[in-house]
Amino acid sequence: MSDKKSLKDLIGPVAVTPSITKQSSVDGTTKIDNEGAGVRVSTKYGNINISKNKNTQTYSQDPSGKGYTTSYKGLSYDKEFEVGKDSKLSISANVGKTKDPTGKKGDTKGGTLSFTKNFNKGGICRGGGKAIRGMKFEGVK
Repeated sequence: MSDKKSLKDLIGPVAVTPSITKQSSVDGTTKIDNEGAGVRVSTKYGNINISKNKNTQTYSQDPSGKGYTTSYKGLSYDKEFEVGKDSKLSISANVGKTKDPTGKKGDTKGGTLSFTKNFNKGGICRGGGKAIRGMKFEGVK
């Protein structure tokens, strides 16, 4: 087996998804502009997201018209595991840095662990239509 092929097999299939966000909204006397970009790299080992965002809030009463701008840079990871026939376990973690107009910096970090169980058994109860119309319910035949 060549080194090139074994490296390809180790990494597995990779999908790269770039994204761009531009949104503007008005809430009362406040205008909020949100701009950002990111990239998601999906592999068999999980998904890595890298993002950068700038949020500007402008108030109609502010004579300068500059507004208040915060910026965010972040990195996150998520992975979903099959845990049996109808169950999944999902994990995610993130870290990030924020900066406000005064130069104050902040840190963000956290994670989520979730469990999903699908219930596939069950069905429609026949005879329910008669019960709804006021007739005696006969049950499942």
